[in-house]
Amino acid sequence: MTKILYFFVTFALEKQKANNMFRQIVTFLHRLSNAHRCCTLVLTVLLCNSLRADIPVIAFYGVPPAYSTVERFQEFKDAGFDISLFNYESLPVDSLVSILDKADKAHVRILMFSHQLLAKPQQVIPRIRKHPALYGYMLGDEPKPADFKNLQHMLRTVRQWDKVKPCYVNLLPDYGEGSRKELGISSYKSYLKQASTALDLPIISFDHYPIIGTAIRDTWYSNLEDIRRESLRTGKPFWAFVLCTPHADYPQPDMGMLRLQIYSNLAYGAQAIQYFTYWTPASYDIYDFHNAPISFDGKRTKTYNLVKQMNQELHRILPLFDGAVNFSVSHLLDIPQGTVKASQRPKNIRKLKIKGAKGCIVSTFSNNGHLYLAIVNKDYRNKLALEIKASKQVVMLDKKLQEHAVAPSYHIAGGDMMTFRLQ
Repeated sequence: MTKILYFFVTFALEKQKANNMFRQIVTFLHRLSNAHRCCTLVLTVLLCNSLRADIPVIAFYGVPPAYSTVERFQEFKDAGFDISLFNYESLPVDSLVSILDKADKAHVRILMFSHQLLAKPQQVIPRIRKHPALYGYMLGDEPKPADFKNLQHMLRTVRQWDKVKPCYVNLLPDYGEGSRKELGISSYKSYLKQASTALDLPIISFDHYPIIGTAIRDTWYSNLEDIRRESLRTGKPFWAFVLCTPHADYPQPDMGMLRLQIYSNLAYGAQAIQYFTYWTPASYDIYDFHNAPISFDGKRTKTYNLVKQMNQELHRILPLFDGAVNFSVSHLLDIPQGTVKASQRPKNIRKLKIKGAKGCIVSTFSNNGHLYLAIVNKDYRNKLALEIKASKQVVMLDKKLQEHAVAPSYHIAGGDMMTFRLQ
């Protein structure tokens, strides 16, 4: 029994980055000749801590260098963020190490872009590559195919000095500069395949900000379809964005808007949630960036507590989606272009009827030996009525992943999601 428990606890240590509590338990078990008496304690702790997900919550334009103190990184962490992404331009390597040290004290990791990485890789990368707060290296944002050759050179340069930490490039969406006309290629799918071929990266990242004024972009869900297919084709996870910083025609977000973006991304299989932005960028031209969680001059805005509330909710359910295998994604009622209408009920579901203006996403996925169903209300302003009948083994999971018997009907709040374990 001691060896069995020791194996499972050690496995959990690898999965959860060996937090101190588990280190103490492993040491304690190792010293015991008979571990039967502590089975309840160990298994309880395992169950509580096994619900910690590896899906990161990332902030694009995170904590700036001038504000990179332990206190500001802790504020960042308190808002529910795991990784801060920022352009450190030409800061000297000693400054980069100092920023990493401060982030580490708040248990925050850095996805770093720095001109120094490429200008002096032999001096910079060996100094930072083993730092526990360094998540990886950002190489580019929204590249066109003409940029791929230069990115390949950047990738080779970084990997010459660090073959372990991941490199990151965020791709264009299928509108604006990512449209077929702007890209000068046959389709957005072709752009994704070219990027996958040219850039040997561990993940596929893209940004698409779907809410303009009060409307939803027509191509949002078809863009998610294309990204999901490319992720399945390459076997690489994809990362997606949520917009929380008003600018241009993009509105001040509310909880329904944040939920719709995040839960739609998860329903399609996203393995990271990236916010644009955490810190308010300098305003210029037509963009008028304002009301990010932290203002340009470092003050909290009303968006800070909104995002913090959203991330508290998000972190509780992320273990359900961490490493999940996404089987199918379909739609009911309103069927956006490029998507699939749900043609049959999920396994062990006898009735699935909805009533709402925008319809819903129906997603099935497996994780930890179970099959799950997620239903996302595509209307961020109004409730969705759901009528459901299911076999006895089906349970509803609340936002704390606690199990409940399936009720005959539910109302899903604007942009919100309900999940069921089917078997």
